[in-house]
Amino acid sequence: MFGASSTPQQRLLHMDNPLYAILQFIWDLLVFLVKTIFFTTQTIYYSLLPNYLRKMKNVSGQVVLITGGGGGVGRLLSLNFAKQNARVVIWDINQEAIKTTIDLLARNGYTCKGYVVDISDRDQVYERAAQTINEIGNIDILCNNAGVVCCRPFWDLPDRVIQNTYNINIISHYWTVKAFLPQMMQNNRGHIVTVGSVTGMLGTYGCSDYSATKFACVGFHESLLTDLKTHGYDGIHMTLICPYYINTGMFSGVRPRMFPMLHPQYVADRILEAIRKNEVWCVLPHTIRVLTPLKCLLPAKVCWELMSRVIRGPESMMMFQGRGRVPAG
Repeated sequence: MFGASSTPQQRLLHMDNPLYAILQFIWDLLVFLVKTIFFTTQTIYYSLLPNYLRKMKNVSGQVVLITGGGGGVGRLLSLNFAKQNARVVIWDINQEAIKTTIDLLARNGYTCKGYVVDISDRDQVYERAAQTINEIGNIDILCNNAGVVCCRPFWDLPDRVIQNTYNINIISHYWTVKAFLPQMMQNNRGHIVTVGSVTGMLGTYGCSDYSATKFACVGFHESLLTDLKTHGYDGIHMTLICPYYINTGMFSGVRPRMFPMLHPQYVADRILEAIRKNEVWCVLPHTIRVLTPLKCLLPAKVCWELMSRVIRGPESMMMFQGRGRVPAG
């Protein structure tokens, strides 16, 4: 009557029975407590276990698609996967950037296939996805890495910049996942990686568009994970990456006070590691994961004092240069 074999739909059929509902709740609570002890112990064990003693996922021969693979972390991640003998495919809007990544991998003895794609264009995503599958094969690991940032106070954000930030940073995830998820569901195998941001956990000065899209990335990713697990697609793994500011052209000029900017190679290495470990949520650095819950625990005025006086978050972002300021028009 009870147990893991019953589906949510089957359990719903009996919810009108008060006795069943009570017994089901007691059973679920007992199972939850047992699994809490088991999973907590397992997490502590694996956290202390060195990587060389762990069984890591083998990505050799798997097709890995990385959006925004023409530069920054995406380029380094492409090389990391190539070193693991994965079949790397990159999507980017910049043809020259794609060529630079392909040349980098070639100099290291690896091959890479690149496609020019405007991921904000739904029809183009579907068209390139079909072409990619036809020419390369089904995608095993999808890394939604591409992103843009403007960094201006809300009242200085042009409408077109807001729309573009949403189209690239979150709406595109719907198109890429819709394009490749059906095949993953058919085989109950695959991996979807969402590159979010710490700004998707804490609202940030000058990022009312960027931060909001990264909050949306977190919600999209967690909801999709819930959909898949509820319907039994446990073979499709999902990893959410939330890094702090990365020292690339994207955040050029930013001067954080408390935490140094992350080195791109470190981020690329940790993303690969998280994928091979099938990590569900990876925050970089780990200390940020400890601090973010404070916004729900401390009084709002205390949080503001911490952000503005101690961390000096707004000041660190005021020096933002990025890859060039967006015209106000």
